Amino acid sequence: MQQGRKSTSIGPAVRFYHWVKHGWADFRFNAWVSFTWMLALVVAFPLLSILTAFLGEADVAWAHITKNLLSTYVGNTLWLLLGTGTLTLFIGTLSAWVVSVYEFPGRRLLEGALTLPIAIPGYILGFTWAGMLDYTSPLYTFLRNTWDINTGAYLFFDLLSLPGAIFILSLALYPYVYLAARAWFGRQSAGLFEAAAALGHSKTRVFWTLTLPLARPALVGGLALVLMEVLNDYGVVSYFGVDTFTTGIFSAWFAFGSKTSAVKLSAWLLLLVFALLLGERMQRGQRRYDTLRGSSRPLLRTPLNGLRSLGAQAITALPVLMGFVLPVFMLLYWSWLTGTETLVHRFLPLLTNSFMLAALATLLVVTAALLSAFTARSFPSPKTRFLVRFSTMGYAIPGAVVAIGVLVPFIWLDRQMNTLGATGGLWLTGTWLALIFAYLVRFLAVAYNNIESSLTRTSTSLDEAAQSLGHPRARILRNILLPLIQPGILAAALLVFIDVLKELPLTLILRPFNFDTLAIRAFEYASDERVAEAAPASLVIIGLGLVAAVVLNKISKTKENEPTKD
Repeated sequence: MQQGRKSTSIGPAVRFYHWVKHGWADFRFNAWVSFTWMLALVVAFPLLSILTAFLGEADVAWAHITKNLLSTYVGNTLWLLLGTGTLTLFIGTLSAWVVSVYEFPGRRLLEGALTLPIAIPGYILGFTWAGMLDYTSPLYTFLRNTWDINTGAYLFFDLLSLPGAIFILSLALYPYVYLAARAWFGRQSAGLFEAAAALGHSKTRVFWTLTLPLARPALVGGLALVLMEVLNDYGVVSYFGVDTFTTGIFSAWFAFGSKTSAVKLSAWLLLLVFALLLGERMQRGQRRYDTLRGSSRPLLRTPLNGLRSLGAQAITALPVLMGFVLPVFMLLYWSWLTGTETLVHRFLPLLTNSFMLAALATLLVVTAALLSAFTARSFPSPKTRFLVRFSTMGYAIPGAVVAIGVLVPFIWLDRQMNTLGATGGLWLTGTWLALIFAYLVRFLAVAYNNIESSLTRTSTSLDEAAQSLGHPRARILRNILLPLIQPGILAAALLVFIDVLKELPLTLILRPFNFDTLAIRAFEYASDERVAEAAPASLVIIGLGLVAAVVLNKISKTKENEPTKD
């Protein structure tokens, strides 16, 4: 009896010893998984700093904000989300349906052109439209002098308002819904429509009763991206005078000088983001909305003629005209008027700052994404997949929140370093290190999604064959996989480069002193009512954004034409 009790007490102890021994060995010697742990902790760093500081005591500024301003921030933010979400869903879904189901003159051109507004950041689109509808704009001057039309300070309606912000953000962001909807509609089976036609149903009725419900996951996925961008926006709402959580964070930090208030507003905005993500995940659930691709035939587009053809052209051309063509022509006109003076005045340092910053951030982000994607491929355990997914959640977090989350611990570290060194100064805050670190947290998902998609299309048998020949994983990645996924890496690098180049709220908060980028200079010129002088910097951003839009369009087309893996 004594012996039996002894064996039962030793057994668990021995198992615990082996678990600790082998578990520590795996953690210590598996550099790939260790890197994933470290990257997840890096991303969690700003979030934990915000949530920890959120639990701290409030100050006088926070009492003033909660009493007089918080209800306005909440109301405007929710109305902005509701209005922009509804309008982008309408424009993106309707445009995708028309180009996917019908054939009309110019369809192929408009199908690609509908993605062009994604190349223009919302703040550039906003101040460009404000300039076009202003009392002194060329259009208003022509109407006033030619036909004596005088409608007040703004033509049609006051654009600098909450409805105006919804209008501008919808024009800038509807391509997210359009791309998701077009990818889904392009995979429709002709059998569904043939069966519906046999029962006497039109394509319009099939759209409302069958296609739209089946496309719900794709549409909600695109809409989630739109809402994340709306929460991240600072340029449009600030220029249009709409008080939201993002403008409140800037006011708390710069106007009130209250770190506590900025952190608490960031935490509330972070909770709103998590609520949106949770809602998107819950509505998707485990349900599948798919057709049998093996037995389906692609849908043949219905030719349109006469007025119906003109209607389809108008539906698909209007978003492109308002979201890209007219603003670009206006920026070109302004650049022609002020280009010489603007280009001479410190334009080359702006280009250098912007390109160097974007290049360094892109190198770091793409490298981290490549290592994370390869780790998830090589060690496909639930723990590894969770860590990788957690490390890519930063894209859902607004830039202002990421910036505050980086500033709070960096300021604390600066104080500790100054205490130890007995010297004043900022070692981390207001440096390129803080800025590039924030870009890593914010844009890692952009690079990871493209690289992981390319790796998924590459068979794992290549890795297994190389491992059986004794090659280490680093050599497999360098010599075998890198040449095969090079297009995905280049696409990821390009998209991250463009995102860093046009990022505004994060850069405004974390930039070093006396350091400007193209995005900051364009926004500052517009805020100072020097809209025409903002045009050259805006055109550079748009030109590079066009390259990203073309890449995004090609990636989407490639995914549509790829067979589904069993």
